Amino acid sequence: MALQLFSARKTAWLVLNQCDIIRHDAAELLNEYLPKTDRAAQATDIAFGVLRNRLAIDCIIKKCGSVEPAYVKPALWNLLRIGTYEIVYAPKTAEYAILNEAADLARQKGTARTVGFINAVLRAVQNNIVSRSAPLKEADRQKILPQDEQTGCAFKINILPSPEKEPANYYSIAFSLPTWLISQWLDVYGDKKTRQICFASNRNPSVIAQPNILCTTAEELATQLADEGVECDMNPEKSMLCIKHTGQITKIKAFLDGFFTIQDPTAAEAMKLLNPQPGWTIVDLCAAPGGKSIALAMLMQDNGTILASDSDLNRLQKVRQNVKRMRLNAIDVVQANRIEQKIRKLKKLDAIVLDVPCSNTGVLARRVEARWRLQKKNINGLLKTQSQLLTQAAGLCQQKTKLVYSTCSIQPEENRQQIQLFLSQHPSFTLISEKLALPALKTKSLFDHDGGYVAILARK
Repeated sequence: MALQLFSARKTAWLVLNQCDIIRHDAAELLNEYLPKTDRAAQATDIAFGVLRNRLAIDCIIKKCGSVEPAYVKPALWNLLRIGTYEIVYAPKTAEYAILNEAADLARQKGTARTVGFINAVLRAVQNNIVSRSAPLKEADRQKILPQDEQTGCAFKINILPSPEKEPANYYSIAFSLPTWLISQWLDVYGDKKTRQICFASNRNPSVIAQPNILCTTAEELATQLADEGVECDMNPEKSMLCIKHTGQITKIKAFLDGFFTIQDPTAAEAMKLLNPQPGWTIVDLCAAPGGKSIALAMLMQDNGTILASDSDLNRLQKVRQNVKRMRLNAIDVVQANRIEQKIRKLKKLDAIVLDVPCSNTGVLARRVEARWRLQKKNINGLLKTQSQLLTQAAGLCQQKTKLVYSTCSIQPEENRQQIQLFLSQHPSFTLISEKLALPALKTKSLFDHDGGYVAILARK
């Protein structure tokens, strides 16, 4: 008997019902279920879409459906979230299909009364919508929920606070982000950039393939992927590809054979700023899952030594797997309890790379649960950890060793302010260069990308 596959909505529903956003990695949980559906792309879009836009979705359900989550079973509330997400954020999906399957799934969890309740709430959401796809510029900003920079879902009633009177609350609900974080962005970046950051933080991030330049080029890789039936776009510099593949990347032959690695452009550019040369010796202290070490090895033409270490043994195993797949010889994976001893024995040390734990505010689109884990009170703890790691890394530097500090945060206190504090306490170091990238949507000349910061320091 053939295995009965789950629908995309049921797959997303199962994931959402099991996902504890404080403790679980939704991507790992989703990957367990994707083999059970033939609608992997749609299931991923729904699950991640609900997680990204949860605050806005809950606001719509409560305002339009006149219902509170405290009086609804969590599984049924997640079903309402899925239906509302598709009605509001997937305007090309037929409404009858959304409501019909919501009713079918509700029937599996309860009685005819349950089905009637789900149908009534989603109908109430539907009836409060003027247009599922309306131009943002022509709409009352309190009555339209942005979908992208041009369009949004227009309602009959006020869904959002006034952007003029309550800008932080407006952006917080519209983009499902913490109010305190929005307030900081408005203070640091102003309204226009904050709006751009919000859109980029809620995008569906592209899958960017960095070709293994030791054995192929972006153009050759594009041809190879096309032969495998994988469609992709190439950036104008012909240095990387955006994969439009809807299946599992890890099953593509070109990936398994080590012809490319997946890495966001911001992370790739961070290592280029160091400009490592063949023959260098580099230590990557927070290496997992190995993207930066791999980028360094390719820039060095796999000629030199890279000691890749991480405090998490399970994630360090992923580094080993990725290095082996990419067929790189320059990278030596070292356990954290042995790395300092190895460093002390080095005759020369050209650079130490330190990708520190951070708030992840530059990668909120990619790490869908991160926005719900962010708490203002935890930032001081992160700053202390970053400072300690910087000091420890500085103590391992030789004369003229470059120290690379990087984060996937866009918060000044974790980036430039952290570096300025370090320099004030360590006068033997100087700042060579630094770069901040804000998360951004795709343009004609650039792929969409995450945010992050990198600073290159050197001992005088």
